[in-house]
Amino acid sequence: MAICLTRSLIDEATKPSIWDLGNKVLYDLCRKNPKHTNADAVFAKIWLIGRAYAAAIERRRNRATNNDEFYTTTVVPEICKSEIDQWLENLRGVKAINSKSFQRILQVHGKVTKLFAHISGLEKRSLASKYLHFHQRKLFYIYDSRAVGAMGKLGDVVKQRWAPIEYTDNEYCRFAANCESLRKVVEDKHSISLTPRQMDNLLLLINP
Repeated sequence: MAICLTRSLIDEATKPSIWDLGNKVLYDLCRKNPKHTNADAVFAKIWLIGRAYAAAIERRRNRATNNDEFYTTTVVPEICKSEIDQWLENLRGVKAINSKSFQRILQVHGKVTKLFAHISGLEKRSLASKYLHFHQRKLFYIYDSRAVGAMGKLGDVVKQRWAPIEYTDNEYCRFAANCESLRKVVEDKHSISLTPRQMDNLLLLINP
């Protein structure tokens, strides 16, 4: 069934939501604690974002330790000793997703995905996208199975030509490219440029 991107659907995706206050708590947490040098802050961010968005890092391949010990002995130390702050610093001054910034944004996501996979033993592109979104809300689209399913329903609308980019996660690249294509379609049709948060709202309306 073809999806019609009506103005009412776009208005629904951009209006205030009951989820806004909860999301603001997570945005504020990351804004006040942007670095990954304080163990308490790192734990709070990875724990709360993962749990709130059904992408918890304790879902892992090797369950030799309990979840509490996994966080304190593995997750937090590995994130703290990683180069994640350097990766995010590479995006300093980037205000929006565009042709100049797109590759840099995707490469940061690819590195964080690899970091989380190293920690958990599982693919964690969804968690990486969500974690990075709360640190840089204008730069990272939120990836999960429902959003991907919505894109599948928009095949007649989103026709983005996509090519792999070095040092990135190919699946997230394809998804982000489709989000950019959809954003431009909505902008051309309704003169509204969706933010990554509004894009997520739209996709979840299309594929509840």
